Parts: sequence; C-alpha cells; structure tokens
Amino acid sequence: MINLQKFSKPVMIIDNESLQKMVASLLQEKFITVDTEFVRERTYWPELCLVQIAGTGTVYLLDALSSDIDLSLLLPLLTAPSVVKVFHAAQQDLEIFLHLLGVLPAPVFDTQVAAMVAGFGNQIGYDSLVESLLKVTIDKSHRFSDWAMRPLTAAQQNYAAADVTYLWDVYLVLLQKLQDTNRLSWVAAEIDVLSDPNFFLPPLAKIWKRLRPKTNNRRVLGCLYAIIQWREEEAQKLNIPRQHLVKDESLLAIAAALPDSVKALSRIRGISHGFAEGKEGGTLLAVIKTVKNTDVESLPLPIPVESNKRKPSEAMIALLKVLLQAKCERYQVAPKLVIDSKDIEKLALGKRDLPVLSGWRRDVFGQDAIDLCNGQLILGVQDQKIELIKR
Repeated sequence: MINLQKFSKPVMIIDNESLQKMVASLLQEKFITVDTEFVRERTYWPELCLVQIAGTGTVYLLDALSSDIDLSLLLPLLTAPSVVKVFHAAQQDLEIFLHLLGVLPAPVFDTQVAAMVAGFGNQIGYDSLVESLLKVTIDKSHRFSDWAMRPLTAAQQNYAAADVTYLWDVYLVLLQKLQDTNRLSWVAAEIDVLSDPNFFLPPLAKIWKRLRPKTNNRRVLGCLYAIIQWREEEAQKLNIPRQHLVKDESLLAIAAALPDSVKALSRIRGISHGFAEGKEGGTLLAVIKTVKNTDVESLPLPIPVESNKRKPSEAMIALLKVLLQAKCERYQVAPKLVIDSKDIEKLALGKRDLPVLSGWRRDVFGQDAIDLCNGQLILGVQDQKIELIKR
C-alpha cells in the first residue's frame, strides 16, 4: 500500500506578491509537479488559464488570467537547475511556457515517457497511470471545464489540484522503479529532445508531407509549399487556428489553380470573395505570384513514382513485430518507444542507419532484429512464450 503525500487545501495565487512568495518557497524543493489548464479552440496559441504547481504538502493554483499577475516571475523557478519540474505528457505544457516566456522549463521529467520505459504501455494517460500505480480513481467530471471562466468553482480547483498532487506520488513510484531497473538514463535520453526549442516549431514538414499531391508539376508543388508556410505565419499573427484561415482542401485547390487575381482566388472552393479581396487574400496572391516568377529548377522535386519504390516483405515485417512484442514483454517497455512501424519496414528492407540500432534500443531489440533479418536468429515457442534461438 502506497503512503500518499498529504496536501493542504489549494492555495490560489492571484497577485505578484503571492507569486514571489510561492517561487521563493518552491526553490527549496528537489522537485515540483506542474500542469496547466488552457483553452485553444478559437486561437492558434493556447490561452493559458491556470498553472498548477505542487511542492511538499502544498499545491498552488496560479491564475494566469489575473490582471495582477506577471508570469515572468515564474522564470527563476522554471529554470532553476536544482529543481526538477515534473510533468505528465509535457510537450504541450512546455510549448505554452516557451511561447509566453521565451524559455523552456529545465530540468524536466515526463512521467508519461517514464511510464512507457517502465512498461505501462504506449502513451498512457494520467488518470490510468494514477489508477494503476496508486489505486486511486480520479473524478473526471470537470475534464471539459471552461477554464477561462471566472471565478473558478471549488470543484474546479480540487480537480485542477489533483493533476499535480497525485503526480507527486506517481513520480516517486516511477523514479524508484527506474532506479531499481537502471533505466533512468533511458528516460533522460527520451526527454532530452524537450530541451530543444526547435522541437516545438510549427509542423510545416508534416503538413507538407500530408498534403503533397501526386503530381510532377514543380510549379504546383512549389506553390503548395509556399502557401502552407504563408498560412502558418498568418495564423500565428492573427492568433486563429490554421484551418480557420484556409482549410487544407482549399490550399490544394489554390496550388492547382495558381490564381492571379481576386476574382480567380474567390472562385476557389472554400475561399470567400471577402477573404480574396481583403488583406490576407492580397498577401496570399503575392506569395503565389512570387512562386510563379521563381525559376522552376528552384522549386520542389516531383514525388517518386510509387511503383518504383521497393516494398518490404510482409512476412518479414510480421516476424519483426512478433520479435518486438516478445522483447518488450521481457523488458517491460512500451513497443512504440522502441521503434515505430515505418522503421520496422526500413529494417525489413535492410536499412541500418536507424535509432533502434543504437543505445538501449539496440540492446532491447535492435541487435536481435538484425540477427533475425540475417538468418542468425530463429523464433520458437516454449511454455506458450516466444523463445529466441541463436543459430
């Protein structure tokens, strides 16, 4: 039975004097647990509403919407090298702090990553992890609260506090498990990417890859790439979701049509005449004009013909996946953390410049995967379990 840390009633922080006292107190801690509540449905950037922070026995609720709060006063705490900042699924919380304060909290510990290393499945949610480790069920009734509304009810405050109070105990339990299995270095390697501001840049490459049409027309490809970037920059400036500015399907239609006038732009499905003749429509047409005036050799190359792409053996992929599952069961680690499906295909094709072939991943799966591909390893069954037989 786990002896849960006891916390006093949540302390609301609504002014700078209280915030400075909180920071001074928490700077004495070895670690703190942190979470945020925000709304994002109508904006590009998340609107931070509440910051929850727990120290020993005390949980603070920082009202980020208070007119008497200067969030920059958090910086000494968020950047203190002596205080570990513990989050669950940290990426979005860190992105918020980076956007608002210009720096990333450090050092950071992500309990979702730690749980994957400790064998609790792929991207386990906070509620499930609390229930699994602490045998506590969290009340989810306020999950979809409007955190921008004021005042916050007592029930909302208690719900928000639970996100960092139980996280305190989750961290301690996971930390012990990782120390016992010598896997703290595994977690550190995974979390290291969260210290790089470039990791949080807009996903232009992903959007481009997802939308890129199967065409050899480099002018069309160049236009699509340029207007994807334009949409991202404009959405940021206007602080509206990218799809609210121009939908994906309209971007594809614009790239194919290459409109050169307000009238031509307004004929595109999903583009209103008001938008076309407005400021955003004007800047969009200017981007298209630039692409049309660019030398074709400087524009993106056509997509390789799919039929020329060598495809891996489905049987080999299936064998690798069986091996992966077997090794992950043995090591009690989440398969998704070891290797993704695309890299399994690359392994089956004989590619060897992959993350899975270095560090702890090689020990867990990578070396055996190579041996399997090279015919030096056989998969067998004994006592209803997969056994590895070296040849």
